Amino acid sequence: MAILPGFTFTLSSIAYAAAIGLLSMGLTLTYQTTRVPNFAHATIAMIGSVATLLVIDRILGAQPSWKVFILGPLLGGVAAAAFSVLMYLAVLKPLAARGNTITGLMIATFAVDIILLNLLTLILYETPGRHIPKLIGAPVVGYQPKLKILGHVVDSYTVVLPVTAVILTALFHLFLTRTSFGVAMRATIENPSLAGAMGVNTDLVYTVSWAISGFLAGVAGALMAFSFKGVDPAVSALVIVTVFAGSIVGGLESVYWGLIGGFLVGLAEKIGTAIVNNVYRAVFVTHLGFPNVSLINYEKVMSLSLVILVLLYAPRGLAGVDWSRLAARLGLKRLPSWRR
Repeated sequence: MAILPGFTFTLSSIAYAAAIGLLSMGLTLTYQTTRVPNFAHATIAMIGSVATLLVIDRILGAQPSWKVFILGPLLGGVAAAAFSVLMYLAVLKPLAARGNTITGLMIATFAVDIILLNLLTLILYETPGRHIPKLIGAPVVGYQPKLKILGHVVDSYTVVLPVTAVILTALFHLFLTRTSFGVAMRATIENPSLAGAMGVNTDLVYTVSWAISGFLAGVAGALMAFSFKGVDPAVSALVIVTVFAGSIVGGLESVYWGLIGGFLVGLAEKIGTAIVNNVYRAVFVTHLGFPNVSLINYEKVMSLSLVILVLLYAPRGLAGVDWSRLAARLGLKRLPSWRR
Protein backbone atom coordinates (compact mmCIF):
# COMPACT_ATOMS: atom_id res chain seq x y z
CA MET A 1 0.00 0.00 0.00
CA ALA A 2 1.35 3.44 -0.96
CA ILE A 3 2.02 5.76 1.98
CA LEU A 4 2.26 9.03 0.09
CA PRO A 5 -0.93 10.38 -1.52
CA GLY A 6 -1.36 10.38 -5.30
CA PHE A 7 -0.62 13.18 -7.75
CA THR A 8 -4.16 14.55 -8.15
CA PHE A 9 -4.82 14.41 -4.40
CA THR A 10 -1.58 16.29 -3.75
CA LEU A 11 -2.53 19.01 -6.24
CA SER A 12 -5.97 19.46 -4.68
CA SER A 13 -4.36 19.55 -1.22
CA ILE A 14 -1.97 22.30 -2.30
CA ALA A 15 -4.91 24.26 -3.72
CA TYR A 16 -6.81 23.89 -0.44
CA ALA A 17 -3.74 24.96 1.53
CA ALA A 18 -3.32 28.02 -0.70
CA ALA A 19 -6.92 29.07 -0.03
CA ILE A 20 -6.47 28.64 3.73
CA GLY A 21 -3.27 30.68 3.46
CA LEU A 22 -5.15 33.57 1.82
CA LEU A 23 -7.88 33.40 4.44
CA SER A 24 -5.38 33.32 7.31
CA MET A 25 -3.49 36.27 5.83
CA GLY A 26 -6.70 38.31 5.64
CA LEU A 27 -7.73 37.34 9.17
CA THR A 28 -4.30 38.31 10.47
CA LEU A 29 -4.48 41.67 8.69
CA THR A 30 -7.71 42.75 10.38
CA TYR A 31 -6.48 41.44 13.72
CA GLN A 32 -3.29 43.46 13.41
CA THR A 33 -5.09 46.68 12.57
CA THR A 34 -8.16 46.53 14.82
CA ARG A 35 -7.26 43.70 17.25
CA VAL A 36 -10.61 42.03 16.64
CA PRO A 37 -10.72 38.24 16.04
CA ASN A 38 -13.23 38.02 13.20
CA PHE A 39 -15.20 34.80 13.61
CA ALA A 40 -17.32 35.69 10.56
CA HIS A 41 -14.30 35.53 8.26
CA ALA A 42 -15.00 32.06 6.84
CA THR A 43 -18.65 32.87 6.22
CA ILE A 44 -17.57 36.03 4.40
CA ALA A 45 -15.49 33.71 2.22
CA MET A 46 -18.67 31.76 1.49
CA ILE A 47 -19.97 34.88 -0.28
CA GLY A 48 -17.38 34.02 -2.92
CA SER A 49 -18.55 30.40 -3.08
CA VAL A 50 -22.15 31.52 -3.53
CA ALA A 51 -21.01 33.97 -6.22
CA THR A 52 -19.31 31.16 -8.15
CA LEU A 53 -22.43 29.01 -7.95
CA LEU A 54 -24.67 31.85 -9.13
CA VAL A 55 -22.27 32.75 -11.96
CA ILE A 56 -22.41 29.17 -13.21
CA ASP A 57 -26.18 28.88 -12.87
CA ARG A 58 -27.30 32.34 -14.03
CA ILE A 59 -24.58 33.52 -16.42
CA LEU A 60 -22.35 30.80 -17.86
CA GLY A 61 -24.73 27.86 -17.99
CA ALA A 62 -23.86 24.21 -17.61
CA GLN A 63 -20.87 24.15 -19.97
CA PRO A 64 -17.39 24.28 -18.37
CA SER A 65 -15.74 27.64 -19.01
CA TRP A 66 -12.53 29.42 -18.03
CA LYS A 67 -14.66 32.52 -17.47
CA VAL A 68 -15.81 31.08 -14.15
CA PHE A 69 -12.31 31.71 -12.77
CA ILE A 70 -12.64 35.40 -13.64
CA LEU A 71 -16.28 36.20 -12.91
CA GLY A 72 -16.59 34.11 -9.74
CA PRO A 73 -13.55 35.51 -7.86
CA LEU A 74 -14.17 39.05 -9.14
CA LEU A 75 -17.83 39.22 -8.10
CA GLY A 76 -17.22 37.21 -4.94
CA GLY A 77 -14.22 39.31 -3.94
CA VAL A 78 -15.99 42.63 -4.47
CA ALA A 79 -19.15 41.48 -2.66
CA ALA A 80 -17.15 40.06 0.25
CA ALA A 81 -15.07 43.25 0.49
CA ALA A 82 -18.23 45.37 0.56
CA PHE A 83 -19.79 43.23 3.29
CA SER A 84 -16.57 43.24 5.31
CA VAL A 85 -16.41 47.05 5.20
CA LEU A 86 -20.11 47.29 6.09
CA MET A 87 -19.54 44.97 9.03
CA TYR A 88 -16.68 47.12 10.29
CA LEU A 89 -18.36 50.51 9.79
CA ALA A 90 -21.90 49.56 10.89
CA VAL A 91 -21.13 47.16 13.74
CA LEU A 92 -17.57 47.00 15.03
CA LYS A 93 -16.55 50.66 14.82
CA PRO A 94 -19.70 51.99 16.60
CA LEU A 95 -19.38 49.31 19.28
CA ALA A 96 -15.72 50.18 19.84
CA ALA A 97 -16.61 53.89 20.03
CA ARG A 98 -19.07 53.05 22.83
CA GLY A 99 -16.33 51.44 24.87
CA ASN A 100 -16.98 47.77 24.16
CA THR A 101 -14.10 45.46 24.96
CA ILE A 102 -12.37 43.12 22.55
CA THR A 103 -14.48 40.32 24.01
CA GLY A 104 -17.65 42.24 23.19
CA LEU A 105 -16.45 42.93 19.64
CA MET A 106 -15.53 39.28 19.19
CA ILE A 107 -19.04 38.24 20.26
CA ALA A 108 -20.41 40.77 17.77
CA THR A 109 -18.54 38.98 14.97
CA PHE A 110 -20.27 35.78 16.08
CA ALA A 111 -23.62 37.54 15.72
CA VAL A 112 -22.72 38.85 12.25
CA ASP A 113 -21.55 35.37 11.30
CA ILE A 114 -24.91 33.81 12.17
CA ILE A 115 -26.83 36.56 10.37
CA LEU A 116 -24.73 36.23 7.22
CA LEU A 117 -24.89 32.43 7.33
CA ASN A 118 -28.68 32.51 7.40
CA LEU A 119 -28.82 35.18 4.70
CA LEU A 120 -26.64 33.18 2.31
CA THR A 121 -28.59 30.01 3.05
CA LEU A 122 -31.85 31.82 2.36
CA ILE A 123 -30.50 33.14 -0.95
CA LEU A 124 -29.56 29.64 -2.12
CA TYR A 125 -32.85 28.14 -0.95
CA GLU A 126 -35.05 30.79 -2.54
CA THR A 127 -33.17 31.40 -5.80
CA PRO A 128 -34.63 29.21 -8.58
CA GLY A 129 -31.97 27.39 -10.54
CA ARG A 130 -31.70 27.69 -14.30
CA HIS A 131 -29.05 25.06 -14.96
CA ILE A 132 -28.62 23.63 -11.46
CA PRO A 133 -31.94 22.38 -10.08
CA LYS A 134 -31.16 22.88 -6.38
CA LEU A 135 -28.59 25.53 -5.52
CA ILE A 136 -28.16 24.76 -1.82
CA GLY A 137 -25.61 21.98 -1.52
CA ALA A 138 -24.96 21.89 -5.27
CA PRO A 139 -21.47 20.74 -6.34
CA VAL A 140 -19.67 22.90 -8.92
CA VAL A 141 -16.57 20.78 -9.50
CA GLY A 142 -17.89 19.61 -12.89
CA TYR A 143 -18.41 23.13 -14.28
CA GLN A 144 -14.74 23.80 -15.03
CA PRO A 145 -12.29 22.81 -17.76
CA LYS A 146 -9.87 19.96 -17.23
CA LEU A 147 -6.08 20.11 -17.48
CA LYS A 148 -3.59 17.40 -18.33
CA ILE A 149 -0.39 17.57 -16.26
CA LEU A 150 2.31 14.89 -16.40
CA GLY A 151 -0.18 12.48 -17.89
CA HIS A 152 -2.81 13.12 -15.22
CA VAL A 153 -6.16 14.76 -15.95
CA VAL A 154 -6.85 17.21 -13.12
CA ASP A 155 -9.45 19.80 -12.19
CA SER A 156 -8.24 23.20 -13.35
CA TYR A 157 -8.98 24.89 -10.01
CA THR A 158 -6.11 22.91 -8.46
CA VAL A 159 -3.74 24.99 -10.60
CA VAL A 160 -5.70 28.25 -10.78
CA LEU A 161 -6.09 28.58 -7.01
CA PRO A 162 -2.38 28.37 -6.04
CA VAL A 163 -1.40 30.64 -8.95
CA THR A 164 -4.04 33.16 -7.86
CA ALA A 165 -2.76 33.01 -4.28
CA VAL A 166 0.79 33.75 -5.44
CA ILE A 167 -0.35 36.67 -7.62
CA LEU A 168 -2.51 38.21 -4.88
CA THR A 169 0.26 37.84 -2.31
CA ALA A 170 2.77 39.50 -4.65
CA LEU A 171 0.35 42.37 -5.36
CA PHE A 172 -0.37 42.79 -1.65
CA HIS A 173 3.36 42.88 -0.91
CA LEU A 174 3.91 45.54 -3.57
CA PHE A 175 0.99 47.51 -2.14
CA LEU A 176 2.50 47.43 1.36
CA THR A 177 6.04 48.26 0.29
CA ARG A 178 5.75 50.44 -2.84
CA THR A 179 2.75 52.69 -2.16
CA SER A 180 2.45 55.54 0.32
CA PHE A 181 -0.84 54.17 1.63
CA GLY A 182 0.73 50.75 2.13
CA VAL A 183 3.54 52.32 4.14
CA ALA A 184 0.92 54.19 6.17
CA MET A 185 -0.88 50.90 6.81
CA ARG A 186 2.32 49.29 8.05
CA ALA A 187 2.97 52.29 10.30
CA THR A 188 -0.54 52.05 11.71
CA ILE A 189 -0.05 48.37 12.44
CA GLU A 190 3.23 49.11 14.24
CA ASN A 191 2.03 52.09 16.29
CA PRO A 192 -1.47 53.50 15.70
CA SER A 193 -1.03 56.45 18.06
CA LEU A 194 2.24 57.57 16.51
CA ALA A 195 0.89 57.06 12.99
CA GLY A 196 -2.13 59.23 13.83
CA ALA A 197 0.13 61.92 15.29
CA MET A 198 2.13 61.89 12.05
CA GLY A 199 -1.02 62.64 10.05
CA VAL A 200 -2.01 59.14 8.95
CA ASN A 201 -5.76 58.68 8.59
CA THR A 202 -5.97 55.60 10.78
CA ASP A 203 -9.75 55.27 10.33
CA LEU A 204 -9.26 55.00 6.57
CA VAL A 205 -6.44 52.48 7.09
CA TYR A 206 -8.70 50.31 9.24
CA THR A 207 -11.49 50.47 6.66
CA VAL A 208 -9.16 49.56 3.79
CA SER A 209 -7.67 46.68 5.79
CA TRP A 210 -11.16 45.21 6.23
CA ALA A 211 -11.84 45.70 2.53
CA ILE A 212 -8.62 43.89 1.57
CA SER A 213 -9.33 41.11 4.04
CA GLY A 214 -12.84 40.67 2.66
CA PHE A 215 -11.62 40.69 -0.93
CA LEU A 216 -9.00 38.00 -0.21
CA ALA A 217 -11.67 35.94 1.55
CA GLY A 218 -14.13 36.31 -1.32
CA VAL A 219 -11.58 35.27 -3.94
CA ALA A 220 -10.45 32.29 -1.85
CA GLY A 221 -14.05 31.24 -1.22
CA ALA A 222 -14.95 31.58 -4.90
CA LEU A 223 -12.21 29.15 -5.90
CA MET A 224 -12.66 26.88 -2.87
CA ALA A 225 -16.21 26.22 -4.07
CA PHE A 226 -14.73 23.68 -6.51
CA SER A 227 -13.27 21.68 -3.64
CA PHE A 228 -16.56 21.36 -1.72
CA LYS A 229 -18.90 18.41 -2.11
CA GLY A 230 -21.62 21.02 -2.31
CA VAL A 231 -21.86 24.80 -1.89
CA ASP A 232 -23.47 25.22 1.51
CA PRO A 233 -22.71 28.22 3.77
CA ALA A 234 -22.72 25.86 6.76
CA VAL A 235 -19.29 24.63 5.59
CA SER A 236 -17.87 27.84 7.08
CA ALA A 237 -18.22 26.39 10.58
CA LEU A 238 -15.44 23.92 9.75
CA VAL A 239 -13.36 26.29 7.64
CA ILE A 240 -13.10 28.95 10.37
CA VAL A 241 -11.39 26.43 12.66
CA THR A 242 -8.68 25.84 10.08
CA VAL A 243 -8.30 29.56 9.33
CA PHE A 244 -7.79 30.46 12.98
CA ALA A 245 -5.41 27.55 13.34
CA GLY A 246 -3.37 28.91 10.44
CA SER A 247 -3.28 32.43 11.88
CA ILE A 248 -2.25 31.13 15.31
CA VAL A 249 0.48 28.94 13.84
CA GLY A 250 1.67 31.98 11.88
CA GLY A 251 1.66 34.01 15.05
CA LEU A 252 -0.85 36.85 14.42
CA GLU A 253 2.13 39.23 14.20
CA SER A 254 2.74 39.14 10.47
CA VAL A 255 0.45 38.83 7.47
CA TYR A 256 3.14 36.88 5.63
CA TRP A 257 3.53 34.41 8.44
CA GLY A 258 -0.26 34.18 8.56
CA LEU A 259 -0.13 33.09 4.92
CA ILE A 260 2.59 30.53 5.67
CA GLY A 261 0.82 29.28 8.79
CA GLY A 262 -2.43 28.81 6.87
CA PHE A 263 -0.64 27.00 4.07
CA LEU A 264 1.09 24.64 6.53
CA VAL A 265 -2.14 23.94 8.40
CA GLY A 266 -3.95 23.27 5.13
CA LEU A 267 -1.28 20.80 4.05
CA ALA A 268 -1.35 19.16 7.47
CA GLU A 269 -5.10 18.66 7.25
CA LYS A 270 -5.06 17.09 3.80
CA ILE A 271 -1.69 15.49 3.11
CA GLY A 272 -0.79 14.90 6.76
CA THR A 273 -4.09 13.18 7.48
CA ALA A 274 -3.81 11.10 4.30
CA ILE A 275 -0.32 9.89 5.27
CA VAL A 276 -1.43 9.02 8.81
CA ASN A 277 -4.44 7.17 7.39
CA ASN A 278 -2.26 5.19 4.95
CA VAL A 279 0.24 4.29 7.67
CA TYR A 280 -2.57 3.21 9.99
CA ARG A 281 -4.05 0.91 7.36
CA ALA A 282 -0.71 -0.45 6.19
CA VAL A 283 0.64 -1.18 9.67
CA PHE A 284 -2.10 -1.32 12.26
CA VAL A 285 -4.92 -2.76 10.15
CA THR A 286 -2.95 -5.12 7.89
CA HIS A 287 -0.43 -6.43 10.40
CA LEU A 288 -1.91 -5.82 13.85
CA GLY A 289 -5.60 -6.43 13.19
CA PHE A 290 -6.88 -3.01 14.22
CA PRO A 291 -10.38 -1.96 13.02
CA ASN A 292 -10.41 -1.02 9.33
CA VAL A 293 -11.65 2.55 9.65
CA SER A 294 -10.81 5.67 7.66
CA LEU A 295 -9.09 8.55 9.43
CA ILE A 296 -9.56 10.98 6.55
CA ASN A 297 -12.58 12.62 8.16
CA TYR A 298 -10.56 13.54 11.26
CA GLU A 299 -8.40 16.15 9.54
CA LYS A 300 -9.14 18.83 12.17
CA VAL A 301 -7.29 16.68 14.69
CA MET A 302 -4.15 17.13 12.60
CA SER A 303 -4.46 20.92 12.26
CA LEU A 304 -5.29 21.50 15.93
CA SER A 305 -2.49 19.17 17.00
CA LEU A 306 -0.15 21.32 14.93
CA VAL A 307 -1.44 24.41 16.76
CA ILE A 308 -0.71 22.82 20.14
CA LEU A 309 2.74 21.71 19.02
CA VAL A 310 3.67 25.17 17.73
CA LEU A 311 2.35 26.94 20.82
CA LEU A 312 4.30 24.58 23.09
CA TYR A 313 7.63 25.46 21.47
CA ALA A 314 6.84 28.87 19.95
CA PRO A 315 4.13 30.63 22.03
CA ARG A 316 4.14 33.60 19.64
CA GLY A 317 3.82 31.35 16.61
CA LEU A 318 6.23 31.11 13.72
CA ALA A 319 6.45 34.91 13.48
CA GLY A 320 7.94 35.00 16.98
CA VAL A 321 10.75 32.54 16.25
CA ASP A 322 14.24 33.99 15.96
CA TRP A 323 15.07 32.16 12.74
CA SER A 324 18.57 33.62 12.51
CA ARG A 325 19.44 32.34 15.98
CA LEU A 326 17.86 28.97 15.25
CA ALA A 327 19.83 28.69 12.01
CA ALA A 328 23.03 29.54 13.85
CA ARG A 329 22.36 26.85 16.49
CA LEU A 330 21.84 24.34 13.70
CA GLY A 331 25.11 25.35 12.10
CA LEU A 332 23.42 27.01 9.13
CA LYS A 333 24.09 30.39 7.57
CA ARG A 334 22.42 33.19 9.50
CA LEU A 335 19.13 34.24 8.00
CA PRO A 336 17.79 37.79 7.76
CA SER A 337 15.08 38.69 10.24
CA TRP A 338 11.60 38.51 8.60
CA ARG A 339 8.61 39.90 10.38
CA ARG A 340 6.37 41.56 7.80
